[in-house]
Amino acid sequence: MPFNRQTVTSRRRSSPRSDGERGANVNADPPLEVSRDYILFSPTRLAAAMKKAKLQQSIQNESLLLSSWGLPKPILERYHKHGVTHMFEWQAQCLSVGQVLQGGNLVYSAPTSAGKTLVSELLMLKRVLETKRKALFILPFVSVAKEKMHYLQVT
Repeated sequence: MPFNRQTVTSRRRSSPRSDGERGANVNADPPLEVSRDYILFSPTRLAAAMKKAKLQQSIQNESLLLSSWGLPKPILERYHKHGVTHMFEWQAQCLSVGQVLQGGNLVYSAPTSAGKTLVSELLMLKRVLETKRKALFILPFVSVAKEKMHYLQVT
């Protein structure tokens, strides 16, 4: 549709605003809520906000380290030997939910090979080491169970 005066006029008439709102943009988005941490052109507040964001990122990155979950050094070394030093953010969130680390229940779902087993292993190992009780680790296939048994055995 070519741009012409008639097109502009017809668009104006179809607008729901009254003559008193002639300068207002009725279809505009509501004003954005701006965090007090981010004020345009305020170097001190911007620096403080950036520092706060870096601290939060540092805390988040630390929670993704296996070593931040209180596991004994031999277990951490075994995971490190297999190349596992970090976990995904969703895994750390699973471990942080409610009373999960104190023995509470957790139901979670993720695609195949996403890392569900790591979450259950860490929860199981932590509870076994803290309570000195046995745990039953159920896996879907005998081959997977044997692989996990060799993986978890102390050499």
